Amino acid sequence: MDRMVKRVVDKVKRLGNDFLFSTGFLAGQRLKNTPHTILMYHGVDSSGDIRFNSRHTAVGDFSRHIQFLNTHCNIIPLRDFFEKKFIEGRPNVALTFDDGYRNNLTYALPVLEKEKAPATFYITGLNNTSCNILWPDFLNIASTLTNETIVIEGEQFARKNNVYHSLETGENLYHIIKHKRADFDYKLAMIDAFKGIYDFRNDPAFDDYWKLMTDKEIRKCSESDFIEIGSHGFFHNNLGTIPLVDASKEIADSKAYLEAITNKSVVAIGYPDGSYSHAVIAAAEKRGCITQAAGEGFINPEDENDNRIRDRKGIYTWDTCANQLLINL
Repeated sequence: MDRMVKRVVDKVKRLGNDFLFSTGFLAGQRLKNTPHTILMYHGVDSSGDIRFNSRHTAVGDFSRHIQFLNTHCNIIPLRDFFEKKFIEGRPNVALTFDDGYRNNLTYALPVLEKEKAPATFYITGLNNTSCNILWPDFLNIASTLTNETIVIEGEQFARKNNVYHSLETGENLYHIIKHKRADFDYKLAMIDAFKGIYDFRNDPAFDDYWKLMTDKEIRKCSESDFIEIGSHGFFHNNLGTIPLVDASKEIADSKAYLEAITNKSVVAIGYPDGSYSHAVIAAAEKRGCITQAAGEGFINPEDENDNRIRDRKGIYTWDTCANQLLINL
């Protein structure tokens, strides 16, 4: 019975969010005691397609989010958020975007500039490697479009419910890459295993869901009055999982790469997959990262009191336009 009551309450709350979002009625009262929040977006596309993952918000929904936030909250730069330069009277929100998708330029930037909303784009150094795609995007898309058994370093993987699992151990390939084989070489081996079956990167229909900004496009974003460019690691490795010496080098190499493109100091880092450690925080600080962003929760509870790092709330497309935003506020 308690479970049923909880479901009914949750349903009423979500319907209320839809009404509040569409009408603005009592929005000020609803948000009165909302904590200051950093929001984490990834991609923005034309339709909010969820075939491969839920990381891409429809541009129409994104525009409505920013309009709502501008009306009922204060959108402030990330640096101001860390320095607690909050504007009184309403919740303060900082906007961040992970991964450096080209669609951040084509879809998100025009909305941000039109609404005069500052944001931070976290970008990898993959343009300076032999791999032009983030490993989670490749695996998400390939796992949906193909169903043949693949072999990585002699281990066979087969698809079940659109997810590849090891035939030897039963482990989820996504989990293996995130937690056991976080090195870049293994990710390249995974991509090579799929490439011989079907390489979707040759089909422009999928571009919105994996293509990254070029160096020229990164520079264009950095020239906007509303965009800060930050590091997202160099290889998009989980920096809290790989050896510290490698994580520190990734941070340094990523900063150097982005600073050469933008001709600006890069002082922000958003951790890929929210993965970091106390040692990584210290290494990033040493490298000049004065704002560090986790994702969907701190690794250690005590990090909430560490002024060098802040948590973020993710925006995903598995809910209505209103609830994508309001469940995080």
